[in-house]
Amino acid sequence: MNSNFKKHLFFTILIVIGSFISLTTFSQTTIKGSIKDNKGVEIPYATILLKQSKNGGISDELGIFLITTETIGKDTIMVSSIGYDSFILPISLDKKEINLNIILKEPVENLDEVTITAGTIEANNERSVAVLKPLDIVTTAGGQGDIIGALQTLPGVQRNGGDQTGLMVRGGDVNESSMIIDGTIAQNAFQSGAPGVSQRSRFNPFQFKGTAFSSGGYTARYGQALSAILDLQTNDLPEKNNVNFGANMAGISLSGSKLMDKNAIEYSGNYQNLQPFYGITPTNVKFYTVPQGGTFSTRWISKLDENKGIFKMNFSRSFNKSGVEINNPSLPGSKINFNVQNENTYFNTSFKYWASEKLKYFTAFSYSNNTDNIGFGDISLLKNDSRAQGRAEIWYEFNRKFNLLTGTEIQRISYLQKYDTLLGKYDETLSAGYLEGEYKPYRKLAFKPGIRAEYSQLLAKGNIVPRLAFAYKTGAFSQISFAGGMFYQEASSNYLLQGYRPNFQQSTHYMLNYQVMKSNRVFRLEGYYKSYQQLICEKGVSYTPNQYRFNYGTLDNSGSGYAQGIDFFWRDKQTVKGLDYWISYSYIDTKRIYQNYISKATPDFVSNHNLNVVAKYLIEKLQTNLSATYSYASGRAYYNPNSPTFLTDHAPAYQNLAMTISYLKSFKKVFTVFYFSFDNILNTKNILGYRYSADGSQMYPIIPPLYRSIFIGMNLSFTKFKQDEL
Repeated sequence: MNSNFKKHLFFTILIVIGSFISLTTFSQTTIKGSIKDNKGVEIPYATILLKQSKNGGISDELGIFLITTETIGKDTIMVSSIGYDSFILPISLDKKEINLNIILKEPVENLDEVTITAGTIEANNERSVAVLKPLDIVTTAGGQGDIIGALQTLPGVQRNGGDQTGLMVRGGDVNESSMIIDGTIAQNAFQSGAPGVSQRSRFNPFQFKGTAFSSGGYTARYGQALSAILDLQTNDLPEKNNVNFGANMAGISLSGSKLMDKNAIEYSGNYQNLQPFYGITPTNVKFYTVPQGGTFSTRWISKLDENKGIFKMNFSRSFNKSGVEINNPSLPGSKINFNVQNENTYFNTSFKYWASEKLKYFTAFSYSNNTDNIGFGDISLLKNDSRAQGRAEIWYEFNRKFNLLTGTEIQRISYLQKYDTLLGKYDETLSAGYLEGEYKPYRKLAFKPGIRAEYSQLLAKGNIVPRLAFAYKTGAFSQISFAGGMFYQEASSNYLLQGYRPNFQQSTHYMLNYQVMKSNRVFRLEGYYKSYQQLICEKGVSYTPNQYRFNYGTLDNSGSGYAQGIDFFWRDKQTVKGLDYWISYSYIDTKRIYQNYISKATPDFVSNHNLNVVAKYLIEKLQTNLSATYSYASGRAYYNPNSPTFLTDHAPAYQNLAMTISYLKSFKKVFTVFYFSFDNILNTKNILGYRYSADGSQMYPIIPPLYRSIFIGMNLSFTKFKQDEL
């Protein structure tokens, strides 16, 4: 596979769902080559920099790189990658092509060094081998280019089936997971929409350079999540200026960036209207106002000299609306109109500063405000919430064996809800402090103990929770890891808005992991046990599956439960040239009694078995990339009022086969990508559960908003490039 085509393939995939980082060059001298380790294994995503001209780039997934510069004369090329000694070579720039085969060596003290992986699947462009990168997120068929859609192909994550919004991990409901961006919580991470119609997350995967998904046992830096944390890091400076335009069956978009030495501004805007999409795609719900809206966002990035630090600012403002007929929760078999108009504002800023090689400071602040104006039949509902959060941290490395992180955070949260004539509101201040160390007595063994203290002003209560993780390297490419700890979370806002003040809910995690990463192959096997205590229970009310009920009776913290299971993951990018595939499987056994449950049972959002097979294949001669995903989930439980046992009836299994095709083409100076997505190719009529009439005599299926769908689009880059780079 030649380097020019690989470089363009990288950008082809990037813009499959609307983001395209273009190729530009005005250079006279071309420097190209490969980067490998001392065993001959390619090193992808290594950083290459010309010291004087400041030109640079990164190697592709085969360790191949190409950079160009207009500078003439003597310069120094510097190559670096995490886990290797830097490579420095003086060169002479003379308007000719320079070919280099670079070998990076591992430092002696880092050979066979262990890293803790239990509970966490981490991926970023700085790791030589990563499990799931932003590029994977947007090129996974069936994921619709959404972060959460792609994460549903990983072990431990429940597939929502199209009727639920949020991230459901290892038996936890959507309220038990939290999304973090540059160190602060992303409030309202998902679009507002109608009940029973799953919504996308608000964020573009290519805003982020790193993804750390923790399915449990996560770091002491974070709290208020009983199950999982999705920790995202935004991009640093863009490599060059670019302008991009996209159009598809859901709308149009415009984005770009302007690089100014060590500063950059990025911007994007889009308008969405699903009328063309729904015009050719049959839906299982009736939209009387098709989903439509727009978003504007901008970023400012500033880097200090000598890579001492970086400042980032992100701002976005969005509007959307939709109207749909939904099943009447009070009268199964009948319909009721539901419409929503949403306005959302999000602001985030962070600053990272290296005072020395051993001392790092980090600060972050975010603010968000979200308003939903909802029509529910003849009744109006207003919902507004806001969150302001600040974080400050200090990290210090005492020596190569021991480092320590300490920090504090404070959050101010406000909720208001007006339902017809009923008004509910509350303000909350959450404060926390934490201390976490990492100790490696020798390179094959690592310990990571931590402790976190939290206090709620609203509840006038606090807690102190321990966390612990350790890992042992069993071979050159394999290791075992353990992670565990205690985790607390407040009751959800629907309870707090009505004046209830129950205690914190609690979960305790234990997980053991075995992982092998070698030659672009990854194998992971993880077992876990999670216990729940102090869950919210409603007393004095009968069970109903209506999640929009307002009668909660009296509350206490008598709920409990457990979740246990095993997760398997295998990924192979090595065996067949051009083929990248992964297989994930999860088994879970979980039961709980909480909310208005009448006895301990498996929740109706849990599938005991989940299987995903994802494959991507490059057809080099046709400049075409294919991606296919097969997903299987065993049937979820549903409430049958005629059954003598609670939540023991199950829906049929869920199955889906999806495919995405992308094709690269250039027209003069415009670089173009066409893409085509086909979801549920087999047109499987999935049933997610059932609802019953009040007297239990009639049964109605719960089905996805869509069975089969086709999506077509294109993206254009107006950034200049060399024709011979195609």
